[in-house]
Amino acid sequence: MEWFEKHLRQPDPDGRPVVLTLIWSGLMISRKLAVFGLAFTLGLCATHVAAAPTLDALKAEAEIRKLEAKSRLEVDRPGVAFYEMEQKVTTAYGTAMSEGADAFQSADQFVNRYAGLFGVEAETIVAKSLEEGGPTFVPLMYDKATDSYKFTLVTYEQQRDGVPVFHSDFRVLVRNEPGFPVVLARSSMHPLGDFAVQRAGANPDLARESARRKSARLTKFSDMEEVIFAGEEERDAVPTLAYRFTAESDDPFSPQGYERHLFVADAMTGVILYEENWVITEDVSGQVQGIATDLVGADICLPENPQGLPYARVNITPGGANVYADANGNFTIPNGGVTPVTVESGVRGRRFIVTDQAASTPILSTNVTPPGPANFLHNAANTNEFTRASVNAYLQANVVRDMVLTYNPAYPTIANQVDFPINTNINTTCNAFYSPLTSINFYRSGGGCANTAFGDVVHHEYGHHVVQTGGSGQGAYGEGMGDCMGVIITDQPALGIGFQNNCSTGIRNANNNCNYQTTGCSSCGSAIHTCGQLISGCVWNTRNELAITNPGTYRDIIGSLTINSVPLHTGTSITPQITIDFLTLDDNDANLNNGTPHYNEIAAGFGSHNMPAPVLPALSFNYPNGRPTLVPPNTPYVIDVVVQPLTGTPQPGTGKLFYRIGGSGPFTEVAMTQHAPNEYDATLPATPCPQLIQYYVSAQSTTLQTVTDPFNAPTGVYSATSASSIQNVVAYNFETNPGWTVSSTATDGQWDAAPGIPVNCNRGDPPSDFDGSGRCWLTDNSAANSCNSDVDGGATTLTSQNFDLSTLSSPVVRYARWYSNHTGGAPQADTFNVEVSDNGGGSWSTLEIVGPSTASPNPEVTGGWFLKEFRLADLASFNETTTQFRIRFVASDVGTGSVVEAAIDAFAIDDFVCTVPCGAATGDLNGDTSIDGQDVSSFTTALLGSPSPAQICAGDFNTSSALDIGDIDGFVTALLTQP
Repeated sequence: MEWFEKHLRQPDPDGRPVVLTLIWSGLMISRKLAVFGLAFTLGLCATHVAAAPTLDALKAEAEIRKLEAKSRLEVDRPGVAFYEMEQKVTTAYGTAMSEGADAFQSADQFVNRYAGLFGVEAETIVAKSLEEGGPTFVPLMYDKATDSYKFTLVTYEQQRDGVPVFHSDFRVLVRNEPGFPVVLARSSMHPLGDFAVQRAGANPDLARESARRKSARLTKFSDMEEVIFAGEEERDAVPTLAYRFTAESDDPFSPQGYERHLFVADAMTGVILYEENWVITEDVSGQVQGIATDLVGADICLPENPQGLPYARVNITPGGANVYADANGNFTIPNGGVTPVTVESGVRGRRFIVTDQAASTPILSTNVTPPGPANFLHNAANTNEFTRASVNAYLQANVVRDMVLTYNPAYPTIANQVDFPINTNINTTCNAFYSPLTSINFYRSGGGCANTAFGDVVHHEYGHHVVQTGGSGQGAYGEGMGDCMGVIITDQPALGIGFQNNCSTGIRNANNNCNYQTTGCSSCGSAIHTCGQLISGCVWNTRNELAITNPGTYRDIIGSLTINSVPLHTGTSITPQITIDFLTLDDNDANLNNGTPHYNEIAAGFGSHNMPAPVLPALSFNYPNGRPTLVPPNTPYVIDVVVQPLTGTPQPGTGKLFYRIGGSGPFTEVAMTQHAPNEYDATLPATPCPQLIQYYVSAQSTTLQTVTDPFNAPTGVYSATSASSIQNVVAYNFETNPGWTVSSTATDGQWDAAPGIPVNCNRGDPPSDFDGSGRCWLTDNSAANSCNSDVDGGATTLTSQNFDLSTLSSPVVRYARWYSNHTGGAPQADTFNVEVSDNGGGSWSTLEIVGPSTASPNPEVTGGWFLKEFRLADLASFNETTTQFRIRFVASDVGTGSVVEAAIDAFAIDDFVCTVPCGAATGDLNGDTSIDGQDVSSFTTALLGSPSPAQICAGDFNTSSALDIGDIDGFVTALLTQP
């Protein structure tokens, strides 16, 4: 063993220690150690183990990522806002944060650029559907009038080494409009540090045994799914390989009750890390109130009347095909001839199957001569609780499902789900429950309670299914959102009227005073049913506000916002992030800072429960002609600014403009010119091409409150460049090699000889290219040898061909880069250098150095695509109009080995054009708007001297782009023919 310790217990080239395990198969040492086949001797197997990080270290690393990305996003997108819990950003919102050719490219670009905002690496974020095998997006906010959706929710999960992180989701909301702006990002992800999946010693039997110790009645176990447990909701934990599984009791309809639990257990020790009760019940609680009974409640409270059973199944027997009725219960069965037939109908349909646990579910039949009619009336006698319960459950389940699909016809799972089970009359009392993705279940009467298969109890239990298929956790949120289903359908706040045989009161009420608390959930309590009243109260109060301002449409507005908010939610908590969700869904211009169509109603409804909306500024700023990205060189530029009331009233004459030339230094303050009350001209100064101008504006309210736009100025500012146009000169998406070359001193991980499609090893390399074309340049894009394909033992250099920039005015180099150096034996020790040459590679100037750490000026060392742009004129002693421009990208791993990966995509060279195109020559060389004798003198002087650009434009009658003798005839003609 001493020899083993000396010669084999050594770090691999990436600095990760090797642990040796004896097996009877042959000598197998992973990664870059040799493989020796010794079929008949004792063998060795090597496994990599990363040192376990402390929770404090994980949080510190995540905090650095957050601050860097947050600062960058605030600069990139003025107006962005954040919601934080436990010092973690969980929501980014407020303005457009990314754009793309479609929703997915826009969302992916946000992930690649700003993943660090949430304390994680972009490479750990992987597209994931909310439903098994389904699409990785959910359309939201359906508009029936246009048959279109307002938003696309792009869905992701966090992974490491191909293993999902438990309850670690990421969702990006994109507006379906040109540019596809990202307007909200929601995270429940956790920092992973250098954690790597290690399976040696994993034992699923220990996990099962731990679950059995929880309850001896748990006898049925699901398959074990590998997950990484790194915490729950906003609370982080040291990452651990774990098993996710469910355990349940044998008989779901036993009078002793049904048990089903979700467990997450440590894969090595079996210790239970997380437990969730998956029998989601309707507990008995509440208070007696002296209010009048509404026409909603249990069967003991209300009369019954015939109602159509939606989508019921009927068939001709024997041998006839099944057909399904419409939403009103009407059906037509294709049949040849007029021979009498027997038609059957049970309490089941296209979407639901009812199973009566008290008796066999009755099937009605009738003999009829085509064309009939064949009419059925289930529960015609209405003397049997069990039959009535089955009809009630079937009808109300269809009602709530139809309501969900009215507001989102593409709702995950539910839109296409058939034969969902409903179990009625289970042999116990005073409850109902949802078994996730499996069934909704209702109890018979007794014990002081009515049969629970009625009205909003059915709506509530199916509401749990809406929450589950929407990708959210249950807990208090599931209970509250289940209640919201009943509130939306019945349009009244009392829930479960008659549940406890009291037809004058229910078991909960959405008309409540529950207030959000950062600890203990709500002022009504922390138990999930009582805490759930917090969200139902918000929805009910918002409904009340909308009923005043939108009396004809309030039910559709609150219904659509509520249903479409569910897929945005992660975890089980009810927090003011839900207020932000409602506002973002309601918004119509990708800018929450100027309110939304129903901001006041939502803010009032949620605010009455201490779930406040983001505070709006007193004033808003409108730009009737837009804000420029380019302004004419050497010419003042006027921006129209209109200051409007929002929560305050603007004070006329207080508008100011703040500007600076370049990206640093103090701002110059000038008054805007008011030409009508609160309508201004903001004049940017004449600026040489191609200078950057940064600016913001401000005004005061009548209460002397100063408001800026952007609201966070001067941290956030608007910008424009002094140039007549931007011309693209070079654009490479790297679907082919444009002639770039690779050189290297590295022993491994060199740049590939040609661009490729990322293999996505999830080991520091990008999961996909940047621009969506498919290919990009990568360092050793290979999945061989367990994806050990990173740069090792030196530097690898990717160099472009020569570019002739001599005809350009002010060239700009642009590219997307990816770099990761933060794992391995020496994390954050190497750099990624970008260099340029103006003499064909004879000498090189530094364009940027990425890294080595997250504390560096360019701290993007944990993966993610970043689009960078540089003006070559900003480089000292560099000839930006050279005929021999080259660029190179150098990735290296020197000293102690670490995992280094780099990639380049979307390379371009643009030119800021500084010349202003001329219009038709006028002869007005002195600029006084008329052609006269004074222009003769100006023309002669300019012709013999050095004319200004404006004089050339005015006198260039032969369109030679110069003032010369060929222009004399045109000038004389213009002079003699003037009006």
